[in-house]
Amino acid sequence: MVRPPTEKNICLRCKGARLLCGKTSCPILLKQSVLKSMLPYEFGKTKRNVEIFGASPPGFFVGRYNYPNVNIGPLVPFNEFETNVTDYHVLDAPELWYGKQMIDVIQYRSSLVRNNFKMNVFVGKQRLKNTLTIKVSKLLDASQELSMAARPVDTETKLEKMNLGIMMDNHALPIGPTGVTEKIRITENVKVHPKVDYCVSDIDLNANEAISEHLYIKGHVPQSTIERVFSAGLLGQKKRRRIVPTRWTITAIDDMISKRLIKEIKRFPEINDHRIFEGSYLDNHFKILLFPGKFAFDMNEVWAPNTLWNINLNGDNRNLKPQIMNDFEFYQGRKNYASNITGAYYAARKSVCEYLFSIRKQARVLIFREVRGGYLVPLGVWVIRETVKNAMETSIPIIIDNFDDSLVKMAEGLMVNLKQWKKSSKMVDFIKNQRTIDDYL
Repeated sequence: MVRPPTEKNICLRCKGARLLCGKTSCPILLKQSVLKSMLPYEFGKTKRNVEIFGASPPGFFVGRYNYPNVNIGPLVPFNEFETNVTDYHVLDAPELWYGKQMIDVIQYRSSLVRNNFKMNVFVGKQRLKNTLTIKVSKLLDASQELSMAARPVDTETKLEKMNLGIMMDNHALPIGPTGVTEKIRITENVKVHPKVDYCVSDIDLNANEAISEHLYIKGHVPQSTIERVFSAGLLGQKKRRRIVPTRWTITAIDDMISKRLIKEIKRFPEINDHRIFEGSYLDNHFKILLFPGKFAFDMNEVWAPNTLWNINLNGDNRNLKPQIMNDFEFYQGRKNYASNITGAYYAARKSVCEYLFSIRKQARVLIFREVRGGYLVPLGVWVIRETVKNAMETSIPIIIDNFDDSLVKMAEGLMVNLKQWKKSSKMVDFIKNQRTIDDYL
C-alpha cells in the first residue's frame, strides 16, 4: 500500500492542533519515548478508586475535544509523585519557570492529576435555566472557586479511575495523569485577588474589558490566574459566560492584552534608532529588531531539520532542510488568525508590546525565531512569551544606525542565511519596496 502524499510544511502549520494530515491523533505527539525517563510513574498504567489530598496550585484545565461538551476540572498534586516542591503555586505558574530545565517543567506537570467531569460550555445559559444536575453543579462550583484562588488551596478529590500518562500540546502546558471525578471538596478558605473578585462579581462587565483593563493593567494579576478565571467561565456578562478550552484561552488572553497595549502604543512617538535584542531558552533562539516607523509586527520562525515539527511523515528524513514560516500585521492589525506560527505569534507580540508600553514608544518589530534539536517536546507558548520578555527586559540591545546593517546583524549565528530570511519576511519586502512622499518630490 502506498502512503498518500502529504503537503509541504503541513506539520509546521498544524503543530498537532488541526490534524491536517487526516489522522485522528497527532503521530508526533504520540511518540512518548523521550518522556518516559522523565516521569515519576510507570507510563500507561491505570489506578482505580483513587483519593487525592493536596494543595491545588491552584490549577484548572478545560479540554477542547467534543466541543461544546467538554471535560473540565481542577489540577491537584498526587503525593506519590513528589517533586520536592515546597510552594505548590509553581506547578501551574509558567511566569515563574523561565530558566528551569525541561525535565523540571515536565516533572512539575506530571505530578498534577487532572480531574475530569463533562459538561456543556454554555454555563451562563444553563445557570439561568437551572439545567445542571446537582452533582455536576457541585463539581463546577468547587472547580470555579479553585480557579479564582490566588494561592494554593488544600483540596480533596476522589477519582473513579486514574490513567498514568502525559498529554503534550504546542500551546498549552503539559498535562499529567487524568481521572474521572467523583467528588471535589475544598478544605480551607480560598484567598482571591480583589480585582478577580470584582470582575467575577460584575455580571454586566464585558470580558475583554475585565481582562485587559481591570485584571491586567490595573490589577497586575498574573497571566496564569487570568487564564484560569476566563477559562472557567467566570468573566463577561452573565448570560454570555461560557467555559473556554484552555488551549484557546491562552491565545485569546495574549491577543486581548496585546491589542489593548497596541491601542496605547500607537499614541506614543516612534523610536529613533535600530535596536536588536537577543534571547535563548530551551534551544529556542530569538533575535528581535525594533526600528523607526508606525507600529507593525512581523514574526518569522525556522525549525531545523528533524526537529519536533520539521519531519517527513512518510518516513524519509535524510534530505530535510530548515523550514521557515511567517505571519505579520501592519498598522491596521490582523483580521484573521495567525495560522502559520499560531499561538507563538500572539505570545511574542504580547511581550514585545509590554516593552514598548513600558518605554512609551512605538516601533516596527521584526522577529527571527530559530528552533533547534534541543527542544525535544512541546511545552506550550509560555516558552516564547517568557523568552522574548526576558530578552527585552534584561539583555542590552545592540544599537545600529540603519536597516540594512541591522538585517545583517540579525542573521549572524543563525542556521538560515539572510537571503532566506528576507524572502520569508513581509516586513523586509515592504521596507525595501515602499515609496515615500520624497520619491514624488
